[in-house]
Amino acid sequence: MSEFEDVKQQTEAILKRLSSEERELLWRVVKAERDKLYMKTPRGINDDIWQAITEIVK
Repeated sequence: MSEFEDVKQQTEAILKRLSSEERELLWRVVKAERDKLYMKTPRGINDDIWQAITEIVK
């Protein structure tokens, strides 16, 4: 098994063990980052992530 395949399997195993809240938070963080990729300095990313955290924790 290649190192890449090993890492892929480990990543998939971790993602499968996430709770629904953890999955939602991960998705929202990835989306916030993707929405800001075009910016040299992604202003507001911390606020976006903080908003996701506070909404999910409620």
